[in-house]
Amino acid sequence: MWPRILSESLAPLDPFGLLLRTTSEASPAAVARSAARALTGYARTDARLPDWLTPHQMPAARRLLAMIDRHGGALLADAPGLGKSYVALAVALARHEPFGLVVPSILVDQWRALLRQHGAAPTIMTHESLSGRGARALPDVTRFLVVDEAHRFRNPETNRYRALSKLVVGRRALLVTATPVHNNVGDLLHLLRLFVRDDALTALGVPSLGCAARDGASSLTVSAVARFTVARSRERVRSGYAGGQASHFPARTPNRVIIAGSLPAPVLDSLVQAVDALRSGVGAVPLLRLLLFTRLASSAAAFRESVTRYAAFLELALDAARQGRALGARDFQRLFPERDADALQLALFPMLLEAGSSVVRADNLTALDVLRDFPACPDPKAEALESLLSPGHPKTIVFAGARATVRYLARRLGHRRAAALLGDGGMFSGARASPAEVLRAFAPRSQGARDPAPALDTDLLIATDVLSEGLNLQDAARVIHYDVPWSPARLGQRVGRIDRLGSSHQTIDTVTFLPPEPLAGRLRLDERHASKVRAQMHARSAHIEGIRGHAASGLDWCDRLHRIASDAEAGAPVGAVAVMPGSPAVVLVVQLGELVEAILVDDRGARPDPEAAAGHFERAVTAAGLRIDPTRVAWALEQATPLVRGRLSALASARWRAVDRDRPGRRLIPAALAFARAAARRGDAGALARMDALISRLGAGMTAGEEQYLTELLVRPSPLSVDDLLDWHEVLPPPNEGSAAPQARLIAVLVLAGDD
Repeated sequence: MWPRILSESLAPLDPFGLLLRTTSEASPAAVARSAARALTGYARTDARLPDWLTPHQMPAARRLLAMIDRHGGALLADAPGLGKSYVALAVALARHEPFGLVVPSILVDQWRALLRQHGAAPTIMTHESLSGRGARALPDVTRFLVVDEAHRFRNPETNRYRALSKLVVGRRALLVTATPVHNNVGDLLHLLRLFVRDDALTALGVPSLGCAARDGASSLTVSAVARFTVARSRERVRSGYAGGQASHFPARTPNRVIIAGSLPAPVLDSLVQAVDALRSGVGAVPLLRLLLFTRLASSAAAFRESVTRYAAFLELALDAARQGRALGARDFQRLFPERDADALQLALFPMLLEAGSSVVRADNLTALDVLRDFPACPDPKAEALESLLSPGHPKTIVFAGARATVRYLARRLGHRRAAALLGDGGMFSGARASPAEVLRAFAPRSQGARDPAPALDTDLLIATDVLSEGLNLQDAARVIHYDVPWSPARLGQRVGRIDRLGSSHQTIDTVTFLPPEPLAGRLRLDERHASKVRAQMHARSAHIEGIRGHAASGLDWCDRLHRIASDAEAGAPVGAVAVMPGSPAVVLVVQLGELVEAILVDDRGARPDPEAAAGHFERAVTAAGLRIDPTRVAWALEQATPLVRGRLSALASARWRAVDRDRPGRRLIPAALAFARAAARRGDAGALARMDALISRLGAGMTAGEEQYLTELLVRPSPLSVDDLLDWHEVLPPPNEGSAAPQARLIAVLVLAGDD
């Protein structure tokens, strides 16, 4: 028998002197290559990619294949117009397995044309089909999913998110969107949780993706999730990839801003004051006012329609209150069909369903009558739009937020060879048409169609944001934001319809309409957009579009390192050190468990900073080597030891102590332990082993889909048994637990020794 050694009897021993050891000297370029390969998980692949990919698309596809193999999924978030659909299809074909495609319904025809062109026939599901109950299942042979316009699944409280999360379980996934962040960085984290387990990034300082999404993601979180993302800006593609079509983007002229109201100033001011005077309940009134202000900024037609609908709803609510019954979702949907509802209406709905006269009062109807009965007036905003549409104007897309505004403008501008596109169809001069007919008439070259008959030739397309996602419309050279959406991501999506590879235009234009005061002060669009633009910058979004034009975008540090990693030259041995000129600092590349971190050590201490490290490694490729000072390396290792020790401790405890204790799995562990003790008393080794695996699963992090399956098990009416839990656990893919004892290993050291 081995002698038992009590920990109290041992002398203090710091193992990091043994674990974090340098081994040899190497050139700065060789150390940079080794560091880049470790940080990006670079691996040479034998996968054959199609030769129709452009020079900037080929490395994106290779990176995504490596991410999917290593992590079970990836996010392709390149800027609009870089050909994400082609990259996604190339990745799917290179995997040589049945795959499924999840796309918005309006993009189905475009995707089918692309699939036919390349001989692919995947199962296609629409976003809309996942929003309802009873979404159909994918064939069992489908092992890979491509989700286009994946930002639509950023909200975990929606039916479509829950449905997709379950589809991804047991499959690998590629999420595709140019705008993963609409409101805050939590949007991005919720997307990643579709295929990443909640505690997968513990080694990188993010113990729980769910907590980070709820509490606010730090720069540490953003750096960590970059390992799963390809997100390159147009500027990066222009400067980083030579040849092909990468340089053939149209130039952007400065955005033009027009201040114009939908009604003359005196009428507009009086309506703003009347909306201010509404008293429709403590909970609902701020949101009701905001919706009415939004529609008033759009058009008088949209404002009048919203007031009429809310008046009808208030009458229904008062009638229900007199009968002593509560309103239901069906009552709301009769007046506000889903195709007409926006985020404000849906948020307002539960507030309006609250019972009691404090929410719905009879005098509100009188106030709404005043708002509805304003006289017919000139429309300064529409007149300003018409002044932009001079003879010979370039093909133009006008985006409006309200369907009523689109219909109004289509009638008003029908004589200008205009067409309109709404959520459920299109129009030519008032006559109904299918969306495909409208798109072929307006953008025949982009849609791969013949030129339309002269009677259908269209220079002006008026649309809601149903048109803003994914479509190729680069026949047009101008986008007009007639209404400004709540999210700047929508602005980027709109402009992305024409700012694309393959455009024949040398320049493209954008025009933004903003409301005048006092309406602008009520909506606070600049303030709201500025907050969301900051969130996009924090997340290093590849494309950022502000109210007043294109803003600076972030950098994909993994892309920069991938170029170094893919160099055919050999890297340095594990633990090698190199010294080069630069502002005094040390970069330590350390493997922690199964992931790799870059730690920057300077006079401010030690901190994880892979983005700054990437810049140093880029310079190291061409830097001259200097003489090594061992004391400098020893000092850096000493400074980094507490950080490394803390990460290893978090890894060790992650298997047994979840950060987010509200997760449903954590609440089931005591019951599972009781079943395990009963199995142990019976001497049932098989049952005990199964319970041990179940408890490990419950204590560890899960993907959103694994957790959704467990939640559905918990809320069903029948009693929950241990066999139910075991069945749930054993049909899921085995968790990747990694090594039993997480280790730290020094991969590379780059010392910046000062410019002298």
